[in-house]
Amino acid sequence: MSAKDLANYLESRVAMLGMSKSETARRADISRQTWYRFLSGDVNDAKLSTMIRLADALETTPMQLLRLYFEGTASPDTVIDLGHLQAGNEHYASKFLARTVGAKPNRVSST
Repeated sequence: MSAKDLANYLESRVAMLGMSKSETARRADISRQTWYRFLSGDVNDAKLSTMIRLADALETTPMQLLRLYFEGTASPDTVIDLGHLQAGNEHYASKFLARTVGAKPNRVSST
């Protein structure tokens, strides 16, 4: 897990968008205390719902934040490439995100 890489990305993204830290917390509907824990890299148990709200406030994708949180390093303008998923995993990822955000999962053929 790389909470520090996530913190660096969040700082960069806030600066890139020209938002204040308080505005970001307000847009993400999270407490300033939670926001500053993210910014300091002091996050050991981030809620997925918080990550989704942060992604929305920072105009990025939840997958981008999750990848940083679990794998580390990326620049603020990195685009997530989901092409590395093996056949069969696409549907699982789609169902997982659908449950999380309440959308209908995409049907992906493994052939």
